[in-house]
Amino acid sequence: MRRMQPNERYGLTWPGKQAAYDEIDIPTTGALAPEPDGSRPHLFIEGDNLDALKLLTPGSVRVIYIDPPYNTGQTMRYRDRFRHTEGEADSRRHAAWLSMMLPRLALARRLLREDGVLFVSIDDREVHHLRLLLNETFGTDNYVATVTWRKKVVRGRGARHVLPQTEYVLVYARHLPALPPFGEPLTDDMRDEYGHEDDQGRYKLIPLAKSGTSHSARPNLVYPIAAPDGSAIPCPTHQWRWSKETLAARMDEIVFKPNRAGGWRVFTKQYLDLPAGERERTPISYYDRATTTDGTKELKRLFGRVVIDFPKPTRLIKDLITWAIPRDAGGAPVILDFFAGSCPTAQAVLELNAEDGGDRRFICVQAAAPLDDPEFATLAEVGLARIHKVLPDAALVHVCRVAGVQEPSKP
Repeated sequence: MRRMQPNERYGLTWPGKQAAYDEIDIPTTGALAPEPDGSRPHLFIEGDNLDALKLLTPGSVRVIYIDPPYNTGQTMRYRDRFRHTEGEADSRRHAAWLSMMLPRLALARRLLREDGVLFVSIDDREVHHLRLLLNETFGTDNYVATVTWRKKVVRGRGARHVLPQTEYVLVYARHLPALPPFGEPLTDDMRDEYGHEDDQGRYKLIPLAKSGTSHSARPNLVYPIAAPDGSAIPCPTHQWRWSKETLAARMDEIVFKPNRAGGWRVFTKQYLDLPAGERERTPISYYDRATTTDGTKELKRLFGRVVIDFPKPTRLIKDLITWAIPRDAGGAPVILDFFAGSCPTAQAVLELNAEDGGDRRFICVQAAAPLDDPEFATLAEVGLARIHKVLPDAALVHVCRVAGVQEPSKP
């Protein structure tokens, strides 16, 4: 067995990584002009997002959603402040992408509140690198989930081997112990399942028996239960969901029903109305409620044509925000998107507020990336136009630019 060398360690590395770390603490020479005065709830910033992130208030953001460049091989419009080493073009491309992302993710973490959360959309080109990079910048202990998003439904031909239909949303907490439980509203069909009622409210019955595990997995969940007729109900093939102590403390939530074999089945009551602080059903890691086609249709409805390709559907972003922030949370939580593009995040926030009277606020940052379009000269113009179409009252949005930034000299 080969002995590990003293300078070897586990981790993700690439040419230019140290320079990317240096970017984090280099003070920006820019400023927001005009400076936000707090009188308008929403903020749209045109400019480089690295500078913008350094100008925002640390610890002020509840949710960050970003849809960064997927590193498809096209030219990236970000300042290059690191040196490339000799090597293959593909390796340099991955290094450039990682060096662009690292300082922005580190600064994003600083901006989050202690109970804040980051959602990052990505596809299979960089998902493996991004997961490692987020482990480094946010910490492996703050990993929440990887959500697989079915972005389109296609069949037949179109790829030599496998038709790609999915992308991913990586989820990381600022500090996982402080992150509240995720939840989402029940559908009408789900609410109809709560067909029983007592003085505590409507409820449905859930078997106390737990499947999919062996007796040896949790010995404290393996014990007999006394039935109403005095007989002993043996532990099922697997185990119970509750320990003996929990069962004794919550017997008022237990329901016994006779089975066909002359024995008993044990159920617990799950109430429709949850105690304060608890959420409704927990989201799952597979998402298929909206596609890229839905995102394109939304832009067509707003602009009458396809302005940019592959915009994210607002339904996806609305659901992610709702997972993290209950609809009745209050407190004017801030949602930040610093790769705002055509600003579907802004639309998602505005639609949620319109639906439930909420006071969520958005901050969207988008560089003035040039477009070949007859109406809009830059992508930032598209995003701002979308915001104004969804929210005609322009007085509610503070629009500013990152001004006074000195471009670095080329390495």
